[in-house]
Amino acid sequence: MICSGRNTGPGWVFVAFALVVMGVLQLFDFDVLRYQQSWLSRGEYWRIFSAHWVHVNWPHLMLNAFGLLLCMGITSPRWAIKRWIFYHLFLALGISVLFTLLNPELEWYAGYSGVLYGIFVLAALDLYQRDKLIALALAIGLSTKIILEQVGGFNISSSKFIGTLVVIDAHLYGALLALSIALGERVYTILGNSDSD
Repeated sequence: MICSGRNTGPGWVFVAFALVVMGVLQLFDFDVLRYQQSWLSRGEYWRIFSAHWVHVNWPHLMLNAFGLLLCMGITSPRWAIKRWIFYHLFLALGISVLFTLLNPELEWYAGYSGVLYGIFVLAALDLYQRDKLIALALAIGLSTKIILEQVGGFNISSSKFIGTLVVIDAHLYGALLALSIALGERVYTILGNSDSD
């Protein structure tokens, strides 16, 4: 089902919009948009969302753009635009809040990769209904990379390519938040079906 001829639709429209926004933001000073540990005390609430749309440099942006295009090419999720927006807002908010609660040593963060990992997980779950083998392979690959990043011992980060340290916890948080979204959607569906009986 990879690139199954369904290369148009809301997903590709959202992806095109997202890539344009990221490209435009890259032209500006990202310091005022990146995540800062002090966002709450300073009342700079926009940072919890904007941090995930700006990048350290052009290679960083290109890497995440390629990842998003790869995700779309492999999975072609069948989501409406409003679902794309909800997923992005929830993932960005969740990752930033988890940084604030669990990573007090993290001074700043910029990049789409945490959200991208969440989108990959949600897209793999969507793909599972259509192509179980590819979806499972994708889930195993993502899980393996996240585990290896967390336990260390393997140099699988892209730090050298983008010229800065990769905040690997963003990947873990994005994946876990995506699973929480999927669980919430499943519970909502079950409760909705039981109410209609």
